[in-house]
Amino acid sequence: MPRSLPFIYAADELADALTERLERIFADAKLTTAQFSVLYALIEEGPMKLSALAERQRCVKSNVTYLTRAMQRDGVVELAASDEDQRTRVMTATKLGRERYGLAKAGAQKLESALRRRFGAAETEQLTRACLEAATALDSF
Repeated sequence: MPRSLPFIYAADELADALTERLERIFADAKLTTAQFSVLYALIEEGPMKLSALAERQRCVKSNVTYLTRAMQRDGVVELAASDEDQRTRVMTATKLGRERYGLAKAGAQKLESALRRRFGAAETEQLTRACLEAATALDSF
């Protein structure tokens, strides 16, 4: 008998399997999944205001504030004046944050490379696009 909600079931299974493997990788870099996600945004996309970071993380600003305060205490991020407007504060990754992110990214790249070998580059790119399109579609609801 076919499963009901096949896409939801498949996406949930993928999320669970990926989370299980990434949590170990991130823990080795002394990061949580949420901290990695924040560092990913700050390092790959550049410094940003807390409001922009909250929007990117799909959560309310108070949640990002709580998370980033803990990250500030750990020394992996800092609030600094914006280059464009000294009155505006933006979150940036520190040297320690970049180091931990680099360790986590290397582990995640190994996992992604293994998936690319398993499915092939074209299929992996197609799956990547489909996942991002699904996320965009869900954001529009």
